[in-house]
Amino acid sequence: MWLVEFYAPWCGHCKKLEPVYREVAQELHKLGSAVRVGKLDCTRYSHVASEFAVRGFPTIMFVHGDRTFTHRGDRTKEDLIEFALRAQGPTVRKLSSIGKLNEALGQHTDTVFFLYIGEDDQYSDFYRKYADVAEAHAIHAYFYSGKKHILDTRKTERFPTLLVFKDNHYYEYFPPEGVVTASSVQQWVNRERYASFPLMSGPGLNEMVNAARYLVILAVDREALKKSGSLSSRLYSMTKDIAFNSRDKFHSEFQFLWMPEVETVNSIAMSFLATPALMVLESERQLYYLAPLPDNLTRPMLQDFLMRVAEGKEPAFGGTGFSMRIRRIFYDLISTVLSIWQASRWLFLLMFGLPTIIISVICYSLCCMETIDDIPDDEDDEDDEDRELYDRQHPPLPAGESDLPSYDEVQAAGGDHKTSEDKKNE
Repeated sequence: MWLVEFYAPWCGHCKKLEPVYREVAQELHKLGSAVRVGKLDCTRYSHVASEFAVRGFPTIMFVHGDRTFTHRGDRTKEDLIEFALRAQGPTVRKLSSIGKLNEALGQHTDTVFFLYIGEDDQYSDFYRKYADVAEAHAIHAYFYSGKKHILDTRKTERFPTLLVFKDNHYYEYFPPEGVVTASSVQQWVNRERYASFPLMSGPGLNEMVNAARYLVILAVDREALKKSGSLSSRLYSMTKDIAFNSRDKFHSEFQFLWMPEVETVNSIAMSFLATPALMVLESERQLYYLAPLPDNLTRPMLQDFLMRVAEGKEPAFGGTGFSMRIRRIFYDLISTVLSIWQASRWLFLLMFGLPTIIISVICYSLCCMETIDDIPDDEDDEDDEDRELYDRQHPPLPAGESDLPSYDEVQAAGGDHKTSEDKKNE
């Protein structure tokens, strides 16, 4: 079993990850995990990177025989270790006693895990459906199984049954019309695999978009949360309260989360918003809704906003039209320029200032260059005067008499436009 980082030596994100990745290797070794940690330079072994369909750097994969999982969440030490431990398996772990269940609860205080309660029969239809779903979501959550006695005083309405433990509560799976189907188990696990109000970042958001129809994203500054009575702290408390205590009203369609930065929200809105900001993202249609945040904001006002979104009464922004694609191109361009400026002023000047100076010099040179004609203007004026004088001295003859040659013919014959009569008169 290997945890492999596919990297490139020139990649800035790879260099930033290096000390974190070293700590991950040390921690897994301390835990006695069978997972070995390694790195692969994709510039030297490009054929290996192509075989694993690596498209960006860094890419972190768990590889065990024919099984491969790609990490798509945050690249923190804790998240990478959690990813490795989940992927190493077994996919469904057995809990044999009340103490083992309490131990699992202690290990997963901030995460989610699922528990199948039934007889110790791995060939039952319900268990096989559960195991198949667990295999598909092995890196997203922990999956356990056990007999009914390990629940102790916890009550369930069905047997066998499926439970999810999160946020210091447990919730039971109820199959539609009482019939357990693979699709309903899959949908339920997919919907319940996140906490009610988790802390997320940009990479983790990509994995969450399929969890619910709407994602309620609260972007706040950590320092502002420390100020009691501020709009940020009040908005955080209200959003968290709705996520935990209004589950029956919003859980079926809304997944709540919060972020300690506003860059992800700005990227979705293609704008530059200030914190705090509350956005509802409808990923299927790529629409978003922005909540009005007056100073007198209350919990009922926030709930009304969410209900209007669900009922289609709130104005939506975004979409997949041509104008939005053009806007995305310009926003990405501006964001890239600003990120380079913030990262390094010298790099910005080297990339944009120097080329601008060179182009300006070239344009100035082209505009100010004197034009050179092949024929001087004085010669053109003199030729026009000779033609006019020749036409006055030699008017057209009456019909029947020989006509005089034209000025152009005289010029072609030698340039002497005087006739024999003219020469006699001389």
